[in-house]
Amino acid sequence: MGIMDLRDDVAQAIENAKVDLDRALFELDRIPAMDPAALAFVAHAMSNYLNVTEALLNLLKGSLRDHPEPEVKVWLDGLHHVSELAHQTVARLLRVYEPTEMPLKFEHVRLERLMDRACAYHRRAAEQKNVEIICRYTGDVPEVWADRVGVAVVADNLLSNAVKFSHPGGRVDVTIAAGAGGVVCSVRDYGPGLTPLTQATIFERGDRPPQPPLGDEQPTGYGLLVAKAFVDRMSGRLWSESEVGRGACFSFRLPYGSREHQRFS
Repeated sequence: MGIMDLRDDVAQAIENAKVDLDRALFELDRIPAMDPAALAFVAHAMSNYLNVTEALLNLLKGSLRDHPEPEVKVWLDGLHHVSELAHQTVARLLRVYEPTEMPLKFEHVRLERLMDRACAYHRRAAEQKNVEIICRYTGDVPEVWADRVGVAVVADNLLSNAVKFSHPGGRVDVTIAAGAGGVVCSVRDYGPGLTPLTQATIFERGDRPPQPPLGDEQPTGYGLLVAKAFVDRMSGRLWSESEVGRGACFSFRLPYGSREHQRFS
């Protein structure tokens, strides 16, 4: 093989490599960029779904404790184990998914009943810090028009945060009442509270680090973003009130489920 033939081969190899590189760069541009913030947001949302599932399983275990069929307990224990495994693997989520993509199932919902159940579930974690959770509502609270799972996820986030930021021996107050335009639920803790800057950006995405809790918990900083995403999709509103050193109160309002209650508006 002569020198000219070698030069031709090298030139052709370079040209082929250039074509392959161009094709690779084109395919690379088609791959969506991995957004760590979005992935953390998704993982937190999935964790909330699993918390809701675990709470329902605990209710079923209590209701079916004396069931005559022994396999019922085996089935429930199996579901509980699956839930635990899902908790362990949720951080390895590969597919980016946000609550805005999940179809909601709207129906008439008793907000006080869902909050009662959520409080019962979070009392286990609260007891470890000697924190008391008190849920209050007066009279017949009107139904709201909402998605049950969405409400449960919002409750899970707000109660989880309230317990995390409570001083040992403190308490968390949950109140539910009819308000202007819908039923209002408030979750108040008596922890360190929020600085004005934190309060102004608490529902915004960004690289800001989450405010450290008062125990060994490891917050992701995405819980309130998940809660707001659901409240917004249910045509509601989520807001906060706080003073440094005097705790924080997070409230959400959901619209009434029937026209007869529009008089509260």
